[in-house]
Amino acid sequence: MQPAHDEKTGLVTRVEIAERLGISRPAVSNWARRHPDFPSPVRSGDTELFHESEVERWLSHRRIPRPRLLAGEPADTTYADRFRRTGRTRPATARQSAGRTVQHSDADDKRAVTELMGALADRVRGPAPMTDYVHLLLVVMYTRHAEPGRWHQVDEAMRTGQDARDVQGLLRFLGEIAQETLRRHGDRTDMRSSLLQLEPRSWDDLVTVLRKAAATGSGAFELVWDAFSAREGLQSAEFCSPAGLASLAASLVLSPGEQATVFDPYVRGGEMLAAARRRLGYSPESLYGETLDGRLQAVASLHLLHVGVRPKLTSNRSDRWPPSREHRADVVLTNPPFNMSDAPGPGVRTGDWPYGAPPRGNDNFAWVQYVLGAMTPGGRAAVVMPVKAANSVNGAESAIRRTMVTRGAVECVITLPPNLFSATEVPVALWLLRRVEHPVRDEVLFVDAQELGARLPRRRVLQEEDLDAITEVVLNWFDAPSHPETPGYASPVFTHGLSVVAVPRAKIKGDAYSLLPAHYLGGGTYGAPPSPGRLVEVGTELADRAEELRLTNPPLAKVEARYSPSGGAGGWQETTLADVCHIQAGPSYTRLRTVERSVDHGVPLVFPQDLVDGRIRSTSGKRLPWSVASGFAKFELNPGDIVCVRTGAQQQPALVTEAQAGWLLSSNVHRLRVSPEAGIDPRYLHAYLCLRHARDWMSHRAAATAAPSLSSAALGHLPVRFPPLAQQLRCVELLGELRRRAEAHAAYGSALDLMGAELAEHLLHGLLEPA
Repeated sequence: MQPAHDEKTGLVTRVEIAERLGISRPAVSNWARRHPDFPSPVRSGDTELFHESEVERWLSHRRIPRPRLLAGEPADTTYADRFRRTGRTRPATARQSAGRTVQHSDADDKRAVTELMGALADRVRGPAPMTDYVHLLLVVMYTRHAEPGRWHQVDEAMRTGQDARDVQGLLRFLGEIAQETLRRHGDRTDMRSSLLQLEPRSWDDLVTVLRKAAATGSGAFELVWDAFSAREGLQSAEFCSPAGLASLAASLVLSPGEQATVFDPYVRGGEMLAAARRRLGYSPESLYGETLDGRLQAVASLHLLHVGVRPKLTSNRSDRWPPSREHRADVVLTNPPFNMSDAPGPGVRTGDWPYGAPPRGNDNFAWVQYVLGAMTPGGRAAVVMPVKAANSVNGAESAIRRTMVTRGAVECVITLPPNLFSATEVPVALWLLRRVEHPVRDEVLFVDAQELGARLPRRRVLQEEDLDAITEVVLNWFDAPSHPETPGYASPVFTHGLSVVAVPRAKIKGDAYSLLPAHYLGGGTYGAPPSPGRLVEVGTELADRAEELRLTNPPLAKVEARYSPSGGAGGWQETTLADVCHIQAGPSYTRLRTVERSVDHGVPLVFPQDLVDGRIRSTSGKRLPWSVASGFAKFELNPGDIVCVRTGAQQQPALVTEAQAGWLLSSNVHRLRVSPEAGIDPRYLHAYLCLRHARDWMSHRAAATAAPSLSSAALGHLPVRFPPLAQQLRCVELLGELRRRAEAHAAYGSALDLMGAELAEHLLHGLLEPA
């Protein structure tokens, strides 16, 4: 297998460029997109490679911003200097695929999963539940990585198949592979029937999905399940544990290479056990799990097989709290369901409750005691809990907390950033427990990590630096008896963006034996001081946005200093909209009845309100069920189509992107599809239709009717004027640069606002003094 970095030809990937420069991979992609002189790639299979010498020459004109300089780098250091110095010390990771090396990154997986869980999902699953489609993706990912011989057969079937007649045969074959694999490990899930529920719109759609899923890396498995959780709005008992949370839990109670039996009594999709395998660094035979959900058991089995672990999972539907256990574990990692009621059945608990009987109707403290009972003496556990469990006012729960504290069962409580889960906003904490007869330490460590995590739309993600910060603080404290120089955190300490304090067990009495870190880390009357780490994070964000502005060339410099009073040089054409494109009105109201629409599944419909700032908003929840959508093929959208308002208030026309391919027109919009022979670029036409005079023209024609409406015939008369194609492309490039620059300025302005708010917190708490 050839290395990713070719020593002879001096070729490097985007990932390797980013690693050698100490920047993110998207930053390299931004350079390539924004700068026409960025080195052109050469292709090797599915991979883009760049000549090292060309990259170095291009970087030689780009000085590293002062905030991004490393220790020992002078102020005039360029990115080329760093690129030369780092050399080949940080090679990109690669995996072997069908006899060739394919470069791979987490960003690639995220993009692939976004595509797989978007319009493609609706095109392939048809009326089947989303669960069956997710099963298909997981089966493909497992087979591709774990059973190359069987995958070769699947690949052969994809190459020889031709049409819809072969769809069911291929799905049946994949189902049989998964079913045989699961049954070898005691899982009786009927995977074949699950896959046969799918009704792909075409053979090509199915093959596209299979090839995209097969091209992903091992991390895509969890991304798919996470995306499914977010899309379907699963309940607490169903959604997966975020990868960062699972990794943190494993890091706090396991050591690399440790010989330990690990158990997860609520295995979900196998995330905790997979994290344990990664932390240990080998594939132990002693990873166990229990589940109450057969569907999740199949996912967990495939997940663990995918990462090289033979799953030992059992179903525990009959008795959630068995009085005795076959196995006891050295370590327990689990994310039980939150605030759930007692197990179904006769309603008689059979569990052992050494710390006190939990209340009816809420199993939070039943799960905690079940975890403690499942461990060997001295065993340790990391349990995800809802934050409110730490200071709930229920008398039974307060009594259980008191007994756990006095007996030494609770060692550490960490409140985590909000919105970690895609499917719920419930704030969570990580409780570190130990099964002992007497307390090992006289204190409980409280950590507030709510300020950590990268902020993404609608959620927060724990990154490597966040995990390292929490792990370092907690493990140093655990090691303190043998390392006297390690801080004991007797008073609140603020470090790495964390607030930390160790509280003697004897002082955990008030507030119903509260285990909420905020109760012991507060800043008196005026509230807790802000986290220094947050100020650093905001400062980094501001530096990033400033760098983006610096890297964006002033696009106005590309405008030639020539003004033509006649409105342009030679070669311009004047015609009408109908002469350069095909105009398709949306389906009639009688065909697209309201009762046919759905918000759960199907093909997205585009309405006038979805046209925002020249783009189609991708959050519309109005869909046409697949069984109905198959009869509306003439109203599908392709990349490069333009959508404008047909009925209602006129909005700025929108350009269709790759992500919206296959979406459908609603009754209230038109589709414009440029004719190949027209000599006009779709992006140019879209920009032209966004001009004030074109929008006024459409508004006036629509207002001339009883209700605002613009017919296809009327729209076809709209005058269109355009230059030769080469000039069109220069115009499109310039306008695109201007738009990107405007977006960069807007992002920089937002970062300035954020810095102002955070700096005020530090200045007005007295943590900083103005110079």
